[in-house]
Amino acid sequence: MTKVEIFRKNKRVVLYRAAGHAEYADFGEDIVCAALSMAMQLPLGGMQGILKVMPLFDMNSDGFLEVDMREMDYRGKEKEIDTLLESMVLMIRELSKEYPKHIKLVEKEDI
Repeated sequence: MTKVEIFRKNKRVVLYRAAGHAEYADFGEDIVCAALSMAMQLPLGGMQGILKVMPLFDMNSDGFLEVDMREMDYRGKEKEIDTLLESMVLMIRELSKEYPKHIKLVEKEDI
């Protein structure tokens, strides 16, 4: 199971992380893991490649990803970043409802 944690401060996503594999199917064929991975990496790629802002992040092949925006310079792009992050949260919520045995979503306010 993949555990996804979304941390907010003042209702804005400021950090998110995932750990573990969905175990829906064999490695390389797991559509749940692929969908979740895409949903979580897309905002990171959008921030770095398009918006040119650089959050702290850590990622490895063991199913771990953490993206931390708490000390990031938003460079006036808060609206765009919030849109990316809330779209990600929407997708993860839907995936966790569809695959509750494979994704556990935990949302925490005001860290």
